[in-house]
Amino acid sequence: MQSKPWKKIRAFLPINHLSNYISNIYQKQILSYLAIFNLLSITYLIVNWHYLNSPVLAVYIIIANLLELIILQHKDKNLKSEVKSRQTIIEIIFETIHNGPLQTLDRILRILNQVNQQEFSPHTLMKTTIPELTTELEKLNQELRGIYEFWHRETISPHTNLYLDKNLVINLEAPLPEILYQVYTHTLERNFSCFQTIKLKVRSFDPLDETGLTLEHKRGICRFLEESLCNVGKYANGVTCLKVTGLSSMGWYTLSIVDDGLGVNSCKEGEGTKQFKYLAQQIQGKFQRIPQHPQGTICELSWPTSSVVGSHQT
Repeated sequence: MQSKPWKKIRAFLPINHLSNYISNIYQKQILSYLAIFNLLSITYLIVNWHYLNSPVLAVYIIIANLLELIILQHKDKNLKSEVKSRQTIIEIIFETIHNGPLQTLDRILRILNQVNQQEFSPHTLMKTTIPELTTELEKLNQELRGIYEFWHRETISPHTNLYLDKNLVINLEAPLPEILYQVYTHTLERNFSCFQTIKLKVRSFDPLDETGLTLEHKRGICRFLEESLCNVGKYANGVTCLKVTGLSSMGWYTLSIVDDGLGVNSCKEGEGTKQFKYLAQQIQGKFQRIPQHPQGTICELSWPTSSVVGSHQT
């Protein structure tokens, strides 16, 4: 909070408007000149203190210091904004790689681990495993190139789009249920072994009031759905039923992914879990991943909405 005298000074002097129009190119030079002026003024005051009887120089010094403080404040604000923007871009890139190429790399490592454990016969190895590895490596190459091409195109405003692959880039300004449906459909088309055993799929996404959600929040929610489905595809052995719902109820929206597979019981908290807990804090919501009786896993992300819109199922 600014004090009243400070507000009056800024209102009286045109320095507030001046700081907005001074370009970054000249700010360093101006700060240098102001610093030199201040040093010379202080030296003059020290030498001629007992002769000084005019307040004009003191007023000039005050104005110079105010100008310097405002420019420094402006530079600090720009620096914080730039750091935040870069941090956001780094997080987006990490999420894109984590839910794309890293998932493919994980599948390649699983196949190689099976080869090392001699789970394949020489005939199967030559006939099936090596061609599968070749396909996955080609896919990994395409995914990495696709991400590079996307970021090369989206350097101006990358925050408005969600990259799923080189053929599917979603506009985050679209309604969230529509985006979730595209993420759901695309992810289930990926080559995960556990998806092959699913016999029943239930999916519904209620409309909701998105007033409190930023584009980054919507991106995080979509990544939550994508990774949760990837985990089902990788770990839910024997899964036969997959239920994915987005439900509005009593001012809350709950996005849940429920499967009846064996899953993996691990106390280790992965990067995805840490991200989703942080996302839940940002949207003032809750995240949980719990076992389902008698078998399966429930993964849920819920957050408060401004109001509940009419329910719609597909």
